[in-house]
Amino acid sequence: MSEKSYPVSETFTVLDGYDIYRSSNLIIALVVVQNQFGKDLRLYRWMKRKEQWKVDLCRMSVSSWKWSEIAAKAAEFIEKYQLKKGSIQEE
Repeated sequence: MSEKSYPVSETFTVLDGYDIYRSSNLIIALVVVQNQFGKDLRLYRWMKRKEQWKVDLCRMSVSSWKWSEIAAKAAEFIEKYQLKKGSIQEE
């Protein structure tokens, strides 16, 4: 699988994507997809199981989320609770 490849359902065409996190066994990404009903921005998390990529946590539409508010709240929590930045644990 190349760096910009995403294992979405065959019903979708991938138009673009952004890796939030990628390792040899985990991908968390925002992916722009298109199908017969139109385009959508979706959040995915895949885990590799037995050499196959499987949706692990989510594959939901996030195009209506208020991204600037989410980013501001996340930054607030990181500062307020002195969270370690960039720490994602694989299961």
